[in-house]
Amino acid sequence: MKTGKYFEVFRWSFKMQMVWRFDVAMTVLATIGRILAAFILWRAVFTGTEYVKGFSFDAMLSYYIISSVLNSLDFSNQISGEISYLIRDGGFSKHMVTPMSPFGFFGFMTAGESAFHFGFSFAAALACSFIFGIRMLFAADLLTIIAALVMIPLGLLFMMCFHYFLGILTFKFLSINSFLFLAGNITVFLTGSLVPLSLLPDSIHFIMKLFPFYYVTYLPAMLLSGQSGDEALPGILVLSLWVAAFLILNRFAYNRLRIRYEGVGI
Repeated sequence: MKTGKYFEVFRWSFKMQMVWRFDVAMTVLATIGRILAAFILWRAVFTGTEYVKGFSFDAMLSYYIISSVLNSLDFSNQISGEISYLIRDGGFSKHMVTPMSPFGFFGFMTAGESAFHFGFSFAAALACSFIFGIRMLFAADLLTIIAALVMIPLGLLFMMCFHYFLGILTFKFLSINSFLFLAGNITVFLTGSLVPLSLLPDSIHFIMKLFPFYYVTYLPAMLLSGQSGDEALPGILVLSLWVAAFLILNRFAYNRLRIRYEGVGI
């Protein structure tokens, strides 16, 4: 079965996480750290004021807790690093001869990691909300919740496509470290992991909506916390178009750049 081999990759990756317990612990600590930092920062900001640009303190912390869980699911940066290493080392050859697309292999491998870490990150977020006494706010509209749950895997798929593209650039460039460094710093901001994007000036906020990163973490977190419900369906459409565009771009770039590869590293 064609899908069966990809499921085996997913299952293998999921089981592998049981061996690397330290990575699980670090994911949990990173989730707790982001929530703790947000709690300290915004507690100080909300001292003496009830709302900040439409956010109450509970709404702001609800956003950060949900976005922290979503951030902990994204292991797509490992795709670009692993592909780059394999191409330079010569080990990428096996992915060119096995009856499985390289993107499918790395995509399902990453999905297995995300699925395993979800439970731990979710538990850490619940513990933080209980310890800090945060009154979590959630969307009351079922359609908004469904839209957010559709957008989350779409966003993760886009990030996989994005990092896969960065990885295969190693066919052309000796090192992509500068690309990875730049992409890592920019995406942290563009996805709303640092601050909710609605706090930015309206003109910049509008421009952000044209790019896919807006829909990876920020908008799903806003939807699940009961905000920005009118952006749900347009968001799914825009993100789907970006995913489709990158799937086409990745296929074209891979077929075009792979001819530079001699199978012995670069």
